Amino acid sequence: MTKSGASGPKARARKAQQATGVRYTQVRQAAPPSRRGRTVQFLLEDQYDLGTLAVQLAAAWARQGMRVLLVHEYKPYRSDMALYSRRVRERKAAERRQQEWPGHRSTLVWRADSGPGAGGLLVEQHVPWSTPPAAPVATDRTPLRDALQQGRRHFDTVVLMGRPTWPQRELVDHFIVLAAGNGAPNAETLTHGVLPEERQERPLTAEQSAALLRERHLNFLYHRPSTFLGMITGSRQQPAAEPEPGFVRAVEANMTAAGIPLLGHIHLGDHGLAAHVQRTDQAALAAASPLDPGVEHAAQAIADRW
Repeated sequence: MTKSGASGPKARARKAQQATGVRYTQVRQAAPPSRRGRTVQFLLEDQYDLGTLAVQLAAAWARQGMRVLLVHEYKPYRSDMALYSRRVRERKAAERRQQEWPGHRSTLVWRADSGPGAGGLLVEQHVPWSTPPAAPVATDRTPLRDALQQGRRHFDTVVLMGRPTWPQRELVDHFIVLAAGNGAPNAETLTHGVLPEERQERPLTAEQSAALLRERHLNFLYHRPSTFLGMITGSRQQPAAEPEPGFVRAVEANMTAAGIPLLGHIHLGDHGLAAHVQRTDQAALAAASPLDPGVEHAAQAIADRW
């Protein structure tokens, strides 16, 4: 808490530490709380394949010198067997965890003190908030709203993590779709039976390819936003045949005219199941690992549209 009547950068930095999770001295040295950041939400259906891309794109922005905040939903202890432990110390500790209000718990994930990305910062923050399910219910999202408001003051970009199929339309400035696909499709396989020889591959026009991208990768959204910043595709396999550059440009033009520009393709790294789970659960590990090919290009394409 700030002292009564205190003002200036030092007092503002102390007050901001609840939102940023960084020591107030670091906030003071990095930048004054005078910026107007933006809030971004990545929308994706296949979280297994694309689960680390949001963190990787945020890490790419931080390496470019941006200050980025990842806002996660805080999940309190709901069932803790230690509550029924015969050991008094263990049981008391579990009771304290149950009663403790989480507040804004933040961790410094990555920071650049020198080099081309000097000033870049990546922080993840866990905030208690509730997201409505498919059936609308009354919820109090004041902690989330406050966290985003504070985050905008101290960060260039705030990425709203978690629940990627539910667009927070009233809280987010930009929506970006992460699509599990191999870029612009130039052919579609039609199946007329169970045997391989009964399958037919039909070439697509640029208009059909763009329509197929929208149909495949937007149907998972319960409430579709009115506008998108764009779409990024990602896959683990290289296409059997690269589409002609003119065909790709025509698909991109059609997608732009439809309000969902294609912002790049990312070739996902070949990680084992254990490594993938670790990278998905630990933002610091995903940020410290080499970025998948195409991440930096996609991150720059997004930044160019801001």
